[in-house]
Amino acid sequence: MFTCQLKSNFIPNFTQHMKNFLFVIFICLAAFADAQEGIQFFGGSWDEAIETAKKEHKLIFMDAYAEWCGPCKRMAKEVFTQKELGDFFNKYFINVKMDMEKGEGPKLAQKFKVSAYPTLFFIDGAGEVVNVQVGGVNAEQLLGLAKVSMNKGDKSKNFEEEYENGNRDPEMLKAYAYALMVSGKPTMKIANEYIKSQGENSSDAFLEFIFDFATEADCSIFDKLIQHREKLIKIKGEEVFRNKAEKACNETVKKAFNFLTKSLLDEAKKQMKLAMPSFAAEYALKADIIYFTMVKDFKKAGALIEKYASKFGKSNESKLHFAAQLVSQSFEDKKLNLKAEKWAAAAYSKKKSKEFAKTYAVLLMKNGKNAEYKKLEEEIKKMN
Repeated sequence: MFTCQLKSNFIPNFTQHMKNFLFVIFICLAAFADAQEGIQFFGGSWDEAIETAKKEHKLIFMDAYAEWCGPCKRMAKEVFTQKELGDFFNKYFINVKMDMEKGEGPKLAQKFKVSAYPTLFFIDGAGEVVNVQVGGVNAEQLLGLAKVSMNKGDKSKNFEEEYENGNRDPEMLKAYAYALMVSGKPTMKIANEYIKSQGENSSDAFLEFIFDFATEADCSIFDKLIQHREKLIKIKGEEVFRNKAEKACNETVKKAFNFLTKSLLDEAKKQMKLAMPSFAAEYALKADIIYFTMVKDFKKAGALIEKYASKFGKSNESKLHFAAQLVSQSFEDKKLNLKAEKWAAAAYSKKKSKEFAKTYAVLLMKNGKNAEYKKLEEEIKKMN
């Protein structure tokens, strides 16, 4: 059963941070296109959640809680807010919080036989329970539950058999691609086969498919996304389209490092210029920062971070925090850390979030300002 205790000192060991800095960089990279922290919960009704799950070919994660439940409150405060979980759950699930004693809750509690709180459900688009956990869990356990649930809900094996037997029916290919997506498996091959089967199709439904599967900038599906950008922006909205393009380009930046191929970095920047011209200059700078940090060219990356903070951070606290956070986690240059402390302080003054406060606190500690750090730590403890 999950229990939580407040720690008096949340600052991690800096040597360990440097050993694991690539993990941190990838977390910062994920934050490019989504500044929100932790799991984002669906705001509509249960029926709307089911319909969304069907449409997006995802499982539903439901936190069945009660207002008076202590473990429920601890999970909401200390587990669901973790960025690593948010990155995973927001990508693969429709996330729902449901008070089992209010509104739609009692009816759902009866349907799903809820007898204790919290109860954590993984439910498919047909409303059938795929996996369930009674009682609170920590972040690592919740991530494990999610992955097991995706495996249990994996229907791709059925389509794989049909595919191996020669079935190339377009609707089967489409269903197969989405089944692979739901289970977190590679989708590119099957998605491309379905797209080729559609010829010059430009229907809204087909463009939705392209949008869903354009996960990397250095692929032909992303070229299709660019080709239909105007119509997709009308369908999805400019911000959603930009976030999609940014996440896909980020994946290509990561590949540039993984394969030691700088041309992929250039490809990501080129594709963003075609997808979102108004955002291209800012993205190019951010992509360079991440790449040169990953390859440990800290001098060049540091200069780029200063340029980014000066050019884009002054009028946007989230962008200023991004620059400060990256320095706090991955750089040991004293002058840069002092500058990052000022960025973090400015960002936190505009937005009193726990995430911003923690970044500011890390920099205060790194810069030897123990009294200010302790004062801020007490402030953080009081935050929800």
